[in-house]
Amino acid sequence: MGLTLIERYVFKKALIALLTVSGALIGVIWVVRAVQEVDVILNKGQGILTYLQMTTLGVPTLAAAIAPLALLIALLQVINNLNSDSELVVMHASGASRMSLLKPFLVLSILTAMVVYALALYAGPQSMQKLRGLITQVRADLISVIVREGQFREIGDGLTFHVAERAPGGRLRGILILDSRDDKETLTYLAQDGIVSSLGAKTFLILQNGEIQRVDRESQSISVIEYESYAYDLSGFSGNRSSHITSQSEIPTRQLFAPDPNEKLYQAFPERYRAEFHKRFAVGLYPIVVGLVVLAFVGNPNTSRQGQGLAVAGTVGLIVALRAGAIVAEGGLRSSISAAFLVWGIPIVAILAASMFLATDRSPLPRQMQARMVAHADRIWLRIRPALLKLWRRPASSAGQA
Repeated sequence: MGLTLIERYVFKKALIALLTVSGALIGVIWVVRAVQEVDVILNKGQGILTYLQMTTLGVPTLAAAIAPLALLIALLQVINNLNSDSELVVMHASGASRMSLLKPFLVLSILTAMVVYALALYAGPQSMQKLRGLITQVRADLISVIVREGQFREIGDGLTFHVAERAPGGRLRGILILDSRDDKETLTYLAQDGIVSSLGAKTFLILQNGEIQRVDRESQSISVIEYESYAYDLSGFSGNRSSHITSQSEIPTRQLFAPDPNEKLYQAFPERYRAEFHKRFAVGLYPIVVGLVVLAFVGNPNTSRQGQGLAVAGTVGLIVALRAGAIVAEGGLRSSISAAFLVWGIPIVAILAASMFLATDRSPLPRQMQARMVAHADRIWLRIRPALLKLWRRPASSAGQA
């Protein structure tokens, strides 16, 4: 069953608003990540393409989280526009009810839920895995990139590098490494040549034709060891190249059903797999919650600005409370499987309750309740208005006297 002319009109306005709000929120998220990762270019010597990749790969996971918020803002904006232009009043006067908004809002909510599931179940984990690999690559290139020829550079506390010259092919010449991290001894590595190399999960600086000077800090004795080739371990500075998953956001969805028993994260924290399973599959219900709750609270025409404001405030407050409760329940999954009842129960109960109000054509905030709340707000405003006017006029009169 397709959409009627009015329903298509409402759906088009809601879709445009959703795309606009989503684009703005995603843009803000990207700018925040771009500012956080600016040291990739400034301090780590990476190119603009690497910088753009690192700032973009984390966006899908965050976009799945902000999608219900974008839908909430878009739907409230559409209803506010329909109310302010008296279109909603005309629709209801012609015999239409909230059900004329139900179908376009529900279709848009379902489409948003599908996008959220695509991001949470596939795009998010894939992007986080690629981000981890990219960060590992950047860290692996750290020594060869930031060590500048002719300069002494401190890499961590008590470790200093000096390279006299960079040769073609990534080779380094005239290498000095001063390692004073040990409280008992100081090591100085000298080498004519060197090159950064990887072996399995570790990164090494292969030193050639040099010597190691060891100074005992207590006795001040010096010992010298000459070598033709020596592998200096850089793994502590270049990052771990292990293919193992490091956080639950990287877990492929298929592994949530059948975890790999050899995966180190699963061996150490099996409860994270359980928590991530329920979190990913429950998050797609919240766009449906948003669509139904918004329609239940503000789907009827309202000529009173105060009444409309109360309905909007109630909608936003309820959805924020529901999402906050879900986040707390998701955190409880790590300690108790019983928290899964809350993770699923909160959105399901909200959907059922909103559906009941829509089916019976009732509002969670009846008009009598809204009238009483508006009356109380008016009385409070009348009491504080004179004091506010005095504060507003006092600076102006003082300036005139001066």
